Amino acid sequence: MPIAKRLAIENVNLDDERDMDAFDDQVVTAGMVHVRAEGDELGRKGLLDGKGNLRVQELPADMKEGADRDFGG
Repeated sequence: MPIAKRLAIENVNLDDERDMDAFDDQVVTAGMVHVRAEGDELGRKGLLDGKGNLRVQELPADMKEGADRDFGG
């Protein structure tokens, strides 16, 4: 089995469709690792149910319509 080279924006051949597909696959795979880790963390904190749905549906008071809020800007 050949060893696949790790592609980065600096070394990917933008004119080679196979290189671009491999690069896209690497980016998506790495992104999904982060998404799953964040989902696991939200689950551990009790913010997601077993199906990945948010348990909390209510907005904090400062985010509700008509709330007096200051964004500091």
